[in-house]
Amino acid sequence: MFRKIAKYLVVSIIVGYAVFTFIGIPSLEKSGECKDVIVSMLDNELNIINADDIHDIIEREGLDPTGKDLEEFNCQDIEDALKAISLIDDCQVYKSVKGHLIVNARSKRPVLKIYDENNKQYHIDSKGDIIHGIEKALYLPVASGYINDSIASNELREIAGIIDSDKFWKSQIEQIYIDQNGKITMIPRVGSQVIEFGAAKDIESKFDKLYTFYKEGMNNIGWNKYSKINIEFSDKVICTKKDKR
Repeated sequence: MFRKIAKYLVVSIIVGYAVFTFIGIPSLEKSGECKDVIVSMLDNELNIINADDIHDIIEREGLDPTGKDLEEFNCQDIEDALKAISLIDDCQVYKSVKGHLIVNARSKRPVLKIYDENNKQYHIDSKGDIIHGIEKALYLPVASGYINDSIASNELREIAGIIDSDKFWKSQIEQIYIDQNGKITMIPRVGSQVIEFGAAKDIESKFDKLYTFYKEGMNNIGWNKYSKINIEFSDKVICTKKDKR
């Protein structure tokens, strides 16, 4: 008797679930007119591209589906067009159950502005991707000098990543210069000294060494005593005093 009741109960649950799945969950509209395009920007802290820009790109590419039948356009085409824009890190495009086109987009996050060896201007993000087309002024360190795309996407990406991930360095490092031999010089916001960083090797350990010197040395002797701080060599910080004249 108990087994028979249990059997009927299981069958009832399965049938009920099937009915709920078929009736209770609305399916995606496969036909009908697209009402509008709804854009959501995710993690858009620096606002280098906004929802209006996304709308403009879709219209410029001739991909605006508003007023068209939902079966007449392909979401992948719109997604590919948006991902081709260097300001956009990722996006998802889909049709909603109510006839809207939904665009969820995430912008790239620039960490460094660059003036390269040909005096071209662009930014790089934390992945080392080159970003063109940022028009607004951003509070970021600036790198210049003998810089090509490879240096920007590798050595400078690592340096900028360390600066961006640390509150102290974000407020301290203002300019980075790379000479024709690949040696790096940094200009701080606080203090009047030049930081001679050397080649882009042992980057993290050099930052650690400089941080220790700042906290244990500069805080005691003053931030304007030296004209140069050289951290090029391992386990050494070589300082040049200012000319008193």
